[in-house]
Amino acid sequence: MKTKTLRGIIFFSALVLGLGLLGYLIYREGWGQILQTLMNFGLVPFLGFVAISAINFGLYSWRWQLILNHQVNKNQRLSLWRMYRHRMAGFAASYLTPAAQVGGEPIRIGMLMSDGISSKKATSAVMLDITVELMAYIAFIIAGVALALITGLGSGNTMIAIGVGLLVMLVVLSGFLFGVAKGDGWFSKIFRALRLGKFKSMKRVEGWIKETEAIMGVFLHARKSFLMAIAFLAVTVISFRVVEVFYLAHFFDIQLNFAQAFLISTLPGIALLLPVPAGLGVFEGGFASVFVLLGVPLSAVAFALVIRLRDFAFIGFGLIHLLRQGGIVVQDVIRRSRE
Repeated sequence: MKTKTLRGIIFFSALVLGLGLLGYLIYREGWGQILQTLMNFGLVPFLGFVAISAINFGLYSWRWQLILNHQVNKNQRLSLWRMYRHRMAGFAASYLTPAAQVGGEPIRIGMLMSDGISSKKATSAVMLDITVELMAYIAFIIAGVALALITGLGSGNTMIAIGVGLLVMLVVLSGFLFGVAKGDGWFSKIFRALRLGKFKSMKRVEGWIKETEAIMGVFLHARKSFLMAIAFLAVTVISFRVVEVFYLAHFFDIQLNFAQAFLISTLPGIALLLPVPAGLGVFEGGFASVFVLLGVPLSAVAFALVIRLRDFAFIGFGLIHLLRQGGIVVQDVIRRSRE
């Protein structure tokens, strides 16, 4: 079976399962109740939520800007606003693919290349940024799983299995950074193990990978204070999720303690690590399960819809920038071909 066909089947199957779960949740809660809950939330609080998230998105973009600008010449450095728009384009692409956390990274690389950044440095900057982001994200969810175990929330065996799986992912990502920093590489090591370099068509690819990993290795040997600042930004932006949960709960007229807000901001995030487009259905199901276990009297679908409406606003912004930037690149290629 061809790879594209298999991917199509997986995508379609995941989408159908997600839609089925979402349909069940809507049926169980009732459209009337969901819409009434959304109306009670209000437009002004929603705009405030978008503003808070937009500020946090700026911190995401700032971290990426610091990583990129540390690797390129001064005349190639990009502004924060430029990086912000590129990251929005990547977010839009990620949201529309099964890999919700990493699907937009090729788009981000392309955006940087359209600004004159070499493919190696663009890939290095994006790979470092997404690795740091995933490590912070996974560690954040592991903390939620640990709190769930301590408080006796849910099935202990299930939580332990999830925690172990997430811990393995964290170890793999840490191993990737350690290998690159040490100079052993990671992807290049896989190339050597599979002996792909013996094929002439893959020789150039292997060389490109080695050079990209070398660029990443140089970055990882930067000043400890600089690397600590990158790590601090990663922790800060992921911690914003707790603030967002408190904000949403307040305008839904629900009072939460810190433990409840932390669990709500972490456990449903597991859905975004699954191969389901935008975590459709699974994301809402995660909130539904946590709300039931915590005894929170709130529509999980309405809660998730507010988050998705915020995401749709970001997706619209990102797609506009993606289409506009893509048009500029195409025009530039056409112009050069005529010269």
